[in-house]
Amino acid sequence: MSLRTDLYADITGFLQAQCDADPDGLSAESDLYSDIGIDSLDLVAMAQSLQNAYGISMDDERIGSLRTVGDVLDFAVSKVETKATA
Repeated sequence: MSLRTDLYADITGFLQAQCDADPDGLSAESDLYSDIGIDSLDLVAMAQSLQNAYGISMDDERIGSLRTVGDVLDFAVSKVETKATA
């Protein structure tokens, strides 16, 4: 598996478990707010989960500007890749 695949599985797994998101309705284009119904506390909890799992730091302000599952995925991948090259 690739980093991107692992992160996607972690993100969608969190959304299914914590936000009751329908796994069949989740995609990279899914809007966190209108499609999934995530709130700011769920978003912070998801960021914390990713931070703990991958040893990365995710800026709360930047997290708040993410709109889709793909946005979260891209941001998390960039953070993990930056950490790996640091």
